[in-house]
Amino acid sequence: MSTGHEASGELMAEYIKKFLKEPPLLLKNFHYEDVLEFLYLGAEERFQADDIILNESEYVNSAYLVAEGKVSIWKDNIQLATLSEGNFLGEAFLFSKNSRMAKVTAQGNCVLLRYERYEALNFFRKKPEKLFNIFTKNIIEIQQRKISNMNVQLLNLKKRLLNDSNW
Repeated sequence: MSTGHEASGELMAEYIKKFLKEPPLLLKNFHYEDVLEFLYLGAEERFQADDIILNESEYVNSAYLVAEGKVSIWKDNIQLATLSEGNFLGEAFLFSKNSRMAKVTAQGNCVLLRYERYEALNFFRKKPEKLFNIFTKNIIEIQQRKISNMNVQLLNLKKRLLNDSNW
C-alpha cells in the first residue's frame, strides 16, 4: 500500500478516494484530514477467495477495514454474516484484549486495511480528545446495530422453531 499522499507524487488507491467521499461508519464525523490520516495508518492486505483472514480464538491486537470485496464471518461452520466495503472487523480492539469469537474468510478477492492497537492508540494520543470521543461513539453505534441485527435473527429463529413442529 502506498504510504504517501498524492502530493508526494504517489497515486491514491481508489478505495481511499471512495472512503474520503463517504467515510466508513467508524470514522463518521471525523474531519477529512483525520479520515485520510487514519486510512493511511492501515496496512494493506490482499486475500483471495476462501483465504482465512482471522481464526477463531486468535488474540485480538488489530482490527480490519474491508476496503474492497466481501468477507464472511463463521462460527461452528455456520455463516453468521457477510461484511462488505466500509465495514470493520474487531472495531472494539482498542478496548478488548479477548480472543476472536469467529473465523473470517474472504468471499472473493478482497483488500483489507489492518490497524494495530498500538498504532491506533498513538494516532488518537496526537489528536484532540474530542476525536477519540467521536470514535468511541461510533463504536457504540456499530455495536448497537450488531445487537439489533442479532435480536432480529434470534426472533426469526424462535418464530421458526415455534411454528415448525419438525424442528
